[in-house]
Amino acid sequence: MSESDQGERRLRLRPVPCDYCGAEESEPYLSGPDRLCGLEGEFHVVRCARCGLLRTNPQPVPEDLPKAYPASYEVHEASVRRPDPPTGWLRWALVNYRNYPLGKRAPAPVRALFWPVLIPRLRHRDGIAYLPYEGEGRMLDFGCGVGAYVARMRAAGWDAEGMDLVAEPVRAGREAGLPLCQGTLPGADLPSSHYDVVTLWHVLEHVPRPKATLQACREILKPGGRIAVVSPMSDSLLADRFGSCWYGLDVPRHLTHFTQATLARHLEAAGFGLDRAVPIRRPTFARRSFRYLAEETGRPLHHRLGRSRLVARLLSHVARLLRRTDEVLFLARRPEA
Repeated sequence: MSESDQGERRLRLRPVPCDYCGAEESEPYLSGPDRLCGLEGEFHVVRCARCGLLRTNPQPVPEDLPKAYPASYEVHEASVRRPDPPTGWLRWALVNYRNYPLGKRAPAPVRALFWPVLIPRLRHRDGIAYLPYEGEGRMLDFGCGVGAYVARMRAAGWDAEGMDLVAEPVRAGREAGLPLCQGTLPGADLPSSHYDVVTLWHVLEHVPRPKATLQACREILKPGGRIAVVSPMSDSLLADRFGSCWYGLDVPRHLTHFTQATLARHLEAAGFGLDRAVPIRRPTFARRSFRYLAEETGRPLHHRLGRSRLVARLLSHVARLLRRTDEVLFLARRPEA
């Protein structure tokens, strides 16, 4: 390997204080390698001695953050396509239960009749991304990658835009005709009180200053506007079981490692009122965690478990029943006044 290749795989690191309370004192939590992209080194997660927030420490210097997302990073590998508008039961449910401008609402008795059948499907992980349509439908997807979610929401009637720090996926999305911009929050020049909804799908754990990012999101939301945040939960059932082999850890890209309590606290500290937290089943986390464990131990049992969809589904169901899933969707609002 050449020196230039080694430089691309090695990150410069710096110690950082706790994002929530500012304390520098901490205690070791766990350590592990970059299992997803193979960047050099071992990375450490610590627990704040004052407030308990988990963070990667030391963290990549801001100038090196793009290097943590090489061309092989799976989110940025997604193809860009323009999906068709929702059809069938999904379209009907979005119009009647989530206020989408895709048709005329059915009479109230009809909506009540189909409610028990369709609402559980909307709450499934494939339907949960279709948030209730609000206001004028202005949406910003922060951390959009190539803009797959932006394209999906535009097809469903939203006036959706996207923003991402990394230039390559933004360029690919723009070439596909999507309204994406390169930048980050805070720092981007966006109008205040402009958006009805801001979404952060697996983004907040990646930013160096999550509380400042949430505060910036609050400023660009209209009064009463909603923020949607999905993040891995470090107090999940599988996080406890797999430790540094847990798929949701993803050091060094994940800089803050939230639990349900600490993410709710971050939202409230940024000035949001929390509406609800929705557990999300994601069997993929179990399968990939078993694969990481198999790489660590070399045990055939772990290889077999990493291939088992049945075991992954069972574990995700148990986690859902215990409300300790690997992902949780947080919905919160900027106060009206």
